[in-house]
Amino acid sequence: MSTRPLRALLFLAFLSTAAQAAADSAPGLNASPVLPTAPAQAAAPAPAPRRTVLLLGDSLIATGFGEYLQNQLAAHPRIRCERRAKSSTGLARPDFFDWLEVGQQEVQQHQPDVVVVILGGNDGQALHTRQGRATVAWGKPDWQGEYRQRLTEFVTAISAPGRKIVWLELPATGRQRFEQKLAVIRDLQREVIAARGDAVHLDTRPYFTDARGKALKQARVEGFRKPMRLRMTDGVHFTVAGGRYFANKVYPEVLGVLGLEHPEPEEQHTTRPAAAKVKPAMQALAPVAPAAPEALTKP
Repeated sequence: MSTRPLRALLFLAFLSTAAQAAADSAPGLNASPVLPTAPAQAAAPAPAPRRTVLLLGDSLIATGFGEYLQNQLAAHPRIRCERRAKSSTGLARPDFFDWLEVGQQEVQQHQPDVVVVILGGNDGQALHTRQGRATVAWGKPDWQGEYRQRLTEFVTAISAPGRKIVWLELPATGRQRFEQKLAVIRDLQREVIAARGDAVHLDTRPYFTDARGKALKQARVEGFRKPMRLRMTDGVHFTVAGGRYFANKVYPEVLGVLGLEHPEPEEQHTTRPAAAKVKPAMQALAPVAPAAPEALTKP
């Protein structure tokens, strides 16, 4: 056999082997495939800050109404609610309980966005100083002027830039003699609150009077199957159903002042917060006198 064809075959085999080796040594040909980079996830928006509501008042805040309203507000995912109450108090007897001082302390501690107040049912009596000295008797010409001044000082003390005050009108009771006193107090409160740009006076008369203007004794209340009695036997304080009824009326008004909507059911807190530890007191709206004062007349 001629050696020339054999040489040609050997040469072709050499070329094939060299080509394969070159292909194997080429950079990057055997590297793992580069996958596209996953887009960075957008950062979750920071939760909206919670707003603080402070409830201040007498036995109406200390008992069922205040408890229900606090629980409703605190169940909202955007609201933190605090409550300070003292039965049988008002602005007439700072010697017994000084709301001017207490109100200042509470707003400084909690820095609320909204303060809800209901006071005045105990104020139809002589006005006293912090030292217990009577300054002007109920019904005297100077009484309204001094009480107006006390209202102004109290509202100013609990106010702050950006803060709103919701003043709840004293609910109608149907007790004729008591209503004569409350009418004077309501008018003064409405006058003082209406003069301020940072305060809202909430008219509660539509909640507690019927079409003829008489005190409403019963009403349908959420959670109860039939119309329920709203007041206790004293005609002033609320029953359990009455407290819930009043809270259900005030709650959306407070949300409106805050610029918030009622949350969807799944947005509400799953556990109801514990109500503030305020000892319930069902006594009539007459101040409990401090040691050895002059006798007080119950409404």
